[in-house]
Amino acid sequence: MAQGLVGRAIPCLFAIAAFSLLGARGLAAQDGESNVFHEAETLPWVDLGDGIRRATLYGDAQGEGPFAFRLSVPDGFAMAPHTHPVVEHMTVLAGRFFVGLGEAEDRNAATGYGPGSYIAVGAGVPAYMWAEGPTIVQVHGTGPMTTTYLEPGGPER
Repeated sequence: MAQGLVGRAIPCLFAIAAFSLLGARGLAAQDGESNVFHEAETLPWVDLGDGIRRATLYGDAQGEGPFAFRLSVPDGFAMAPHTHPVVEHMTVLAGRFFVGLGEAEDRNAATGYGPGSYIAVGAGVPAYMWAEGPTIVQVHGTGPMTTTYLEPGGPER
């Protein structure tokens, strides 16, 4: 008899636990948590010209709060020395991405990173970067993230 109660109680406990978890997820979503799901084949890529594309994955880099985006750049893409007011987190997904630190570009002092590599450049730290071959980098952080070039008029090149 006791074994029969235990046998029926265990499925009930699992059901209660499952409903509790579902309820907790529902409450979290109601409290403003954003859930975002992207399939690689349907990313919202936007053409920025010169072979550069950007897919916003989460948030807004120029706004307050967390953000994530992917940048797809052609061979030869480069950014002159610049800074950001927040930490810039980067993960190389494809290609070869070079990053150097300092106020002047020195390609001999930079390091090249391949797929799977992670880079974090601190807030206010001058950095320069370029791509060899078609490259995709995922960038994430907490905004607002603005770019200040050390040389006036130093846009991407």
